Amino acid sequence: MKKNKVLFFLIFFLFFIKTYPNLITDIFYLPIDIPNRRVLKKSYITQKGEFGIWRKSYKNIRSHYHTGIDFKNPGKKVGQIEPVFSSGIGIVKSVIKNGPSSCVIIEHTLRNNKKLYSVYLHIMDITVNINDTVSEKSIIGTFIDHTKLDKWGEYLNHLHFEMLKVPPKFIGFEKNDSLFYPYSIDIRSKSELFEKYYDPTIFFLKEE
Repeated sequence: MKKNKVLFFLIFFLFFIKTYPNLITDIFYLPIDIPNRRVLKKSYITQKGEFGIWRKSYKNIRSHYHTGIDFKNPGKKVGQIEPVFSSGIGIVKSVIKNGPSSCVIIEHTLRNNKKLYSVYLHIMDITVNINDTVSEKSIIGTFIDHTKLDKWGEYLNHLHFEMLKVPPKFIGFEKNDSLFYPYSIDIRSKSELFEKYYDPTIFFLKEE
């Protein structure tokens, strides 16, 4: 019985790769509009936007470890409308349109058949829907514009980007779609941080 299961899985995996080769990836791109989206420069990250730093409580947000990296708006003006791209080939798993907490989550399948999930938080004008197939060329939304920054706070002039090792948490339904959200403000220990998250910088080439 065990051998039959292994054989079935192998046949299914080979069929998946042959039928859906364009949904498999190991290469990721920066989600912002810069000349070379494979190369990550320190100047692209906000001053306090590194992965794994401890964030003190702020307003209604409790203290937590920072689960991603924060990309600066690459435009020359605060609140300039700039596109946010998918970081790679995948399928949109969740879309939440909730003001400054708006979020897109994309499921990626690697060549070893493992899955990971890229997260894009603090975006607006979301252009994708759940179950859409995307690539690194797909625009999924934009940075928050100056009008909304005046309303919600200029500190949101960035893209919070995560790479989840585990599936995001289920938070409910909208019509017939399941909705998911990252663990962004839930992480309060380093062990939990590395259990659930990758450091996103490992997926890109470093500035020489």
